[in-house]
Amino acid sequence: MKSKLIKAIIACVVVAMLGTGGYFGYKNYFGKKTTTTSTRYYSASVTKMNLSKTVQGTGSVYSGSTKDVTPNNNGTLSGLTVKTGDTVKAGQTLFTASSSDLTKAVTTAQNNLTKAQLSLSTDESADKVDANKVAQDKISVSDAEDQLTTAQTALNSITVTAPIGGLVTAVNNVNGDTVQAGKSVLTIQNMSSLNINVSVDELDINKIALNQKATIKFDAISDKTYNGTVASIAQTGTTSNSVTTYNVVVTISNPDSNIKLGMNGTATIAVQSKENALVIPAEALVETNGQKYVRVADTSDLSSSSNNSGSSNSAATNGSEKSTSAQSGNNQGQSSSTGSQGSNSGNGNSSSFSNSGGKLVAIKTGLETENYIEVTEGVKEGDKILVQLPQSTTTNSNRNNGFGGMGQGMNGGMGGGPQGSGGSSQGRSSSGSSGKN
Repeated sequence: MKSKLIKAIIACVVVAMLGTGGYFGYKNYFGKKTTTTSTRYYSASVTKMNLSKTVQGTGSVYSGSTKDVTPNNNGTLSGLTVKTGDTVKAGQTLFTASSSDLTKAVTTAQNNLTKAQLSLSTDESADKVDANKVAQDKISVSDAEDQLTTAQTALNSITVTAPIGGLVTAVNNVNGDTVQAGKSVLTIQNMSSLNINVSVDELDINKIALNQKATIKFDAISDKTYNGTVASIAQTGTTSNSVTTYNVVVTISNPDSNIKLGMNGTATIAVQSKENALVIPAEALVETNGQKYVRVADTSDLSSSSNNSGSSNSAATNGSEKSTSAQSGNNQGQSSSTGSQGSNSGNGNSSSFSNSGGKLVAIKTGLETENYIEVTEGVKEGDKILVQLPQSTTTNSNRNNGFGGMGQGMNGGMGGGPQGSGGSSQGRSSSGSSGKN
């Protein structure tokens, strides 16, 4: 009976020690994870530049001056030598619409004039001059002269010249064809007066105004930008797939022979602009409670990126800040944010980085574009400001290798009771020794 009791006590002690050792072993191996958030900034300079807010539209090129060339009379086409693709000058002879009827009309008018003049001469030289008859003869002569002039003008008009200079884009007849007055024989388009008809979204159309400046780039012409001016704005839109657009005509100010009719291009219209504006990168703007700020750098806080590539120090940020490039949340006094680094090329930005957030300086802003914001008050040209980089997060797991802690706890417990199951490994060893003594 006593032996069974001793065995039961020993079994209970072993089970208790195994459970205690397993608990502490689990805590040591699967320890708490520590997360460290690092906030860094790159420096940029407040600089001056020409700032422009733009609206874009795409479309194709057409001539601003197009003429259909028609004969002045019915006749037979002759003398046509130009073909599609030829360039003609204003006043150049293009073709003749010969007509025997017009030739006959001139002959008849000439004969009538001769008769009227002869009648007048006879009546004026009569022995007894009839004043009324002479007056009537003079009227007849005048009418005959007018008829001859009209007939001669019509005959002269059978030869057609170019009304404008430009590119022949269509030829509808060949020599020998019978042509009609008012019906087009060929078409000329003035290549020195070119427009691009672009489609502008309904959300942007009210920003467009006549005479606004534009830059134009064509898909087929690389490395060249053309200038233009808004010439007209459609008042009626076109809807397709629930999207409404409006046609805006932009006149190309400096066309050249590279531009072909029908070419597709993109017009970027400056709807708002300012020259020599004091600007900051858009990512540098910080908004807090309706007030706008920038972080002004302390030069002592800046360090070279090459010397700080491995740094992961944490920087405090304002919990209530809302930046154009980062949204900050407040969690028990700590803020976390995500953002994107802005463009850093050629606008006064440097490769210096800082782990310090600098100091917030209140500013007033003016014109804003996608990449830059005009500052009207608060900073001056050349001031160094900080732009927040994307935050990096490092997670560390506090754990021991293997289950050594559990084994030590078990050994200590076996040697010296409950004290061996807690504290450091040194304490457990001491307890074990004490148990042996």
